Formats: sequence, structure tokens, C-alpha cells
Amino acid sequence: MKTDIVDLNELTNDVFRLECKLFTKMDSYRLIEQKCHKKCLNPNERQLLNTDIHYVFTWLIKTIKQACRNLTEEDVIFCCLSKLGLTSPAICHCMGSISKQTANQRKYRIRKKMKEAECDSLFEMIFTFNK
Repeated sequence: MKTDIVDLNELTNDVFRLECKLFTKMDSYRLIEQKCHKKCLNPNERQLLNTDIHYVFTWLIKTIKQACRNLTEEDVIFCCLSKLGLTSPAICHCMGSISKQTANQRKYRIRKKMKEAECDSLFEMIFTFNK
């Protein structure tokens, strides 16, 4: 039984990695690469990013929402961007904010919510970047 859980965690992590790899082929990822290290995305660019995230990260989003129902939509987007391995400033720029403190606070709140929902391993899978 314990082996089955380990295998399921490995499979889930593999799916997350594949979603990340697929996302790097999207137009919005190229936009992130070009723009988010310098300035924030405008509202239209953020809408494209959100659309692409929901299109590509179906497994990750479904897993997050099932495991931790009290996360906001922005928390879920933050998790997806974090799983991509983006830096905190790049994530902030993707979400329309320029404060690194904002990103740190959001990550802390997500950790707290996931801990309450007993999803510590999911938090670790999302916020530990591995290609």
C-alpha cells in the first residue's frame, strides 16, 4: 500500500513536469520570457496567460482544487507559475504586482491553507522545482 502511494506521487509529479514542459511551448510563456523579468503584464496579457494556464495545467489545477478547496483562483495561478520555476519577481510581474513581499505573503498563505487541508506533500511538489 505504501508503495502505491509513492508510485502515485511520482506519477503525479511526472504529470506536473509534463504540463510545465508543454507550457513552455505556449505564446504566453514566450511573453513571460520577454517581458516579466522587467515589467508587469498588462490586463490583456494576463488574460492570455490565465487562459493558457487553464488550458495546459488541467491536472495540476484539478489536483490543487480537490485537495485544498479554500485556495483562491489567484492562489492556483500562483501555484502553476511557481511550478514552472519562475522567480518571485517574474511571478509578481505575471500577476500584475511588482512587490516581492506580495509573493512571499501569498506563498506563506498558500502554505498555511495547504497545511490546514493536510496537503503538505502537494505544497512541496508545487514549490520544489525540478525539471
